[in-house]
Order: sequence, then C-alpha cells, then structure tokens
Amino acid sequence: MLSPHTPAQAHEWYETGVRRIESESVQIGITHLERAIAVFAEAGDRRHLTHARHYMLLGQVLEERFEEAEALFSQVMQGYTDAADSYGQALLLCHLADAQAAQGRWERANSLYNLATVVAENDQHKEVVLHALWQQGHLCRKRDNLTQAIKLFQRAEKLLEKEEPRHRLARFRFLRAQVLATLGETAEAIALLEDVQTHLVSTHQSQAAMEPLGLLRRLYEDEGLAEERARTSQLLHLTGQRMIQAEMLPRPTEHLGPPIDPEMAA
Repeated sequence: MLSPHTPAQAHEWYETGVRRIESESVQIGITHLERAIAVFAEAGDRRHLTHARHYMLLGQVLEERFEEAEALFSQVMQGYTDAADSYGQALLLCHLADAQAAQGRWERANSLYNLATVVAENDQHKEVVLHALWQQGHLCRKRDNLTQAIKLFQRAEKLLEKEEPRHRLARFRFLRAQVLATLGETAEAIALLEDVQTHLVSTHQSQAAMEPLGLLRRLYEDEGLAEERARTSQLLHLTGQRMIQAEMLPRPTEHLGPPIDPEMAA
C-alpha cells in the first residue's frame, strides 16, 4: 500500500535517475529509475511509468546491456501505443535502432531508423526525424554507403533551411561536405565548407569552426590553390586565438541532456 508521500518520492527518484543518466552515471541512474518504476506501476501512473522505463532502456543501451533493453522495448512501446503518443513511439524506435547498430546489426538498424522517420514525419515531429537522419547517416558512412549518407543529410538540411540560428544546418552541411570530400567531389565540398565556416566564425563558434576550416585548408592544398589555402590558414589562426581568449573567460553552467527527452512528448 502506497503512503501519501511515496508518489512524490517516486518523482524525485525519476528526476534523479534522468539526471544521472544524462551525466553518464548510468548505473546509479538506473537504480533510481527502478525504484520509481515500482511506485508508478503500483499507482497506475502509466505516463510516468512509460517515460521511466524508456529512460532505463536508454541507460541499458548506453551500458551495452542490449538484451535487457530489447526485453524492455515491448513494455515501453505498449505504453506509448496506449497513450497514442507517436513522438514516444518514433523516439523509442530510434533508440532500439541505436542498440542494433551498436551490435553490428546494420540492416535491422536501418529498417528501424526508416520506420522511426515515417512515424515521426506523419505527425510532424521534426526533432525525432532529425535524430533518425543523423544516426542513419552515420550508419551509412560506417558501411561506406556514402551516396545514401549524402541523401540523408540533404533531407535533414531541407528540414532546417528556414531555422534560425543556422547552427544545426551548419552541422549537417559539414557532415555532407566530409562525405563529398571522401568521394572526390572537391568543388561541392569546398562550397559547403565555405558556407559552414562563414556561419560559425561570424557567430563566434570558434571551436566548432576549427574542423571545417582544417578540412577546407587541406582541400585547397590538394587542389594547389595557394591563395585560398593561405586565407584559410589565417582564419584558422585567428579562430584559434579566439578559442584561447574564450577559455580565459568564466563559463556559464550548461545542462547537457540526451539528444531528445521523452518528456518533450508531454
């Protein structure tokens, strides 16, 4: 029999479990979630029960406890299905796909990412679509299916064309530029990298700009474009100086969460 205080305690365990998993203290997080799940189940709190189980599944995937995560999948999916929560369903499919990919089950992972994308697109859950495209694109790169990776990144870019600021668009464009460079499509890769570095440098994202600038300089060097290489080298130097100056300034505390929070579906 639940005491009047137990549901409030369960929510505290849940919040602590989520924070611990987000901060990579995964086993401690799972322990707190297990306590919360027992209470939510007894209280008949289906919504929080499903979310807590989902976070526990995510923790199990992070710890490579794949069999346990897959065993929990059907319970979480049933919770989202009963609640007609397509956001949760699509995100859960992504996390199961992550687990399949980590085990080298490429075809199964690819099918799950495709299914997650379809479910998310049907109800316009852009964040989940982007998550699936990001993960699936990286999977294609690992399998040397570079043409497909380019198509996936382009789909993501199209979703982000009108989004401001353009930080996420720049990230996907940089990924596509990397793949194009690997394929020898140097001119297109350079055009993308120039766009990416211009945005990142102009918005003072110095650390994020370093890798695109480094690849851009290498491509200019490979093409024998000395003037462009020199210009890019100077930008790299200036950006590095900005990073050093930024390191000397006090930093605000940042909350680092997982790619997508199941609670966003609430």
